[in-house]
Formats: sequence, structure tokens, C-alpha cells
Amino acid sequence: MSAKLYYYKKSNRSEQEEMSDEITPEREAYLIDQVARYIVKHDLEDFATIAIEGTAPFGDVVGEMGIMMTYPIALTFFNRFGADFVKMLGFNYQVNSSKLLKRIKELADEKHALEEREKELRKLQAPRESWFSRLSARISSLFKRKDDNQA
Repeated sequence: MSAKLYYYKKSNRSEQEEMSDEITPEREAYLIDQVARYIVKHDLEDFATIAIEGTAPFGDVVGEMGIMMTYPIALTFFNRFGADFVKMLGFNYQVNSSKLLKRIKELADEKHALEEREKELRKLQAPRESWFSRLSARISSLFKRKDDNQA
């Protein structure tokens, strides 16, 4: 069975039985990656960093209470894997939150590097004229007189 099929496979077991299963390291890496990608895609890196780093010293308490508080939100944004993410983050909060922050930083750095490269390309493709010379050329074209021969 391929890895992708595992993540989306429907089973005959109840949801409570599925929640009681241990999350494999592969599944943990997948969940961290998906949440980090969502955070970076929607430019929430700063908010996530503040929220996670601010709650890291209280990891045990936050992890267990956070399951109750974040479960509905995680299901809203992340569908089925949101429940697994809350479970994974809740029972080992400090380790998993540091992994999540590391992955967010990696993806944000990649995103900023890509944006810089795109900016450089736009500069190279842009016309060499200054904005003032283009503006003056347009204004002067508005006030040119038409020759009688052309009319």
C-alpha cells in the first residue's frame, strides 16, 4: 500500500479506535509538513511562531488542554488530518512544536528566497527607461498636433 493511500484510506473501524492508534513517525512528519505548508501559504508564520513559542514552556498543560480547545479549529482548517495533528501535538507538545517551528522556518525561508528571485527576474525584464521618461513621452504624445496630410 502506498503512503498516500494510507493517509486517505477509509476503514471500517470507528473514529474512536482510529484516534487511539499511535501515530507513526512518517505520519507525524506528514502532519507537521502539511500544517507548516498551510501556515506559510497563508502568511501566518509570525502568528504561529508567537503562539507556539509563547506556550512551549507550559507544554504539558497546554498540550492536554489544547486538545480540547484546538480540536474544532483543526478540523475546520485541516479536515481529517487535523484530528491527528491535534493528537500528535497534544501528547508530546514541546518536541512536536519545535519540529513544527523548524519546518515553518524552512518553508518561509524557501518562500522568501523564491520571492526574491521573482523580484530579480521582474527587474531584469522591466524596461530600462525610468518612470519619468515614460510619463513625459505619454504626456507629449497627448499634445502633438496632427499633420494636415494625415487627416
